[in-house]
Amino acid sequence: MADRIAFLQHSATDVPGVLGDYVDGLGLAVSTYRADHGAGSLPAPGSFDLLVVMGSIESVTDATVTWVAPERHLVEGAVRDGVPVLGVCFGGQLLSEVLGGTVSAVARPEIGWRLLDTVDPAVTPAGPWLDWHEDAFTCPPRARAVARTDVSLHAFVEGPHTGLQFHPEVTRPVVEAWIGDARERAHLSDEDVDALLIGFDPSGRGPDHQMAVLVDNFLTRADAAR
Repeated sequence: MADRIAFLQHSATDVPGVLGDYVDGLGLAVSTYRADHGAGSLPAPGSFDLLVVMGSIESVTDATVTWVAPERHLVEGAVRDGVPVLGVCFGGQLLSEVLGGTVSAVARPEIGWRLLDTVDPAVTPAGPWLDWHEDAFTCPPRARAVARTDVSLHAFVEGPHTGLQFHPEVTRPVVEAWIGDARERAHLSDEDVDALLIGFDPSGRGPDHQMAVLVDNFLTRADAAR
């Protein structure tokens, strides 16, 4: 039976993207859930073998966002039950908190494509990866810090779990949708837009090969933990 992998989205545009395409191509049973719709929209514990928590425009530290608490409870249960978790941006911040780390605002937002300083390219290749965040996580006490920029930590691993600050899932249409949302909510400079779109090839794809390295490592560590 194929492993069941659950993706938690937080809006219509926070999609699994190339991550979902890749694991579907590997034969995993992929399901997606809208975590922002509340506890009733979350997958039942025991209904998935792997959990991927996607990004969000919201902050994990904002207590007024009512759906964060039930989602945190789900991630806590997954970690407790030994279910491997991959957290992407918001998801990485939530995973850090669950594992004992902290989340706070960064000194300056990171928007655009970044090369990372990585101590283990087999776990997290150097990139470039797409960044778009104003908060960042610390490394949980029992985790290993793997990659960072001069502004913030960008990847950690603890057992079968991986926390990421960047976005390995993106395609150009996904980022264009984010840009449209951002321009409706607040100012986004033309320079920021250029920095966000520069990393895609003419077909709208990013560097998929490094995404595959990252996901393959996550799946290998997940298998080893069983």
